[in-house]
Amino acid sequence: MQKNLKKNGYHRILNQKTGRLKLVKHYKNGLVHGKIIYYWDNGQIRLTGQYDKMHRIGTWRTYESNGILIREENYDRKDTQQTNQLVLLPL
Repeated sequence: MQKNLKKNGYHRILNQKTGRLKLVKHYKNGLVHGKIIYYWDNGQIRLTGQYDKMHRIGTWRTYESNGILIREENYDRKDTQQTNQLVLLPL
């Protein structure tokens, strides 16, 4: 009798050089479904978003390696994207 081999739950991928988290994503019945977080090598968050059965949904945020938010993208259930690029001006 073969068990269900589909991925379920949170999966973590580590950076082989630093041992720090590189990626955390959630699977449901073998599909990426739920929250996903990518990290820079220094441990800062690089990207956050949400999947619904392999489709991007909601607000996705991209950050610089120093933690500053540089982009927001909003997706509906059809992967339609609206981007809000943040422009950083020097002080």
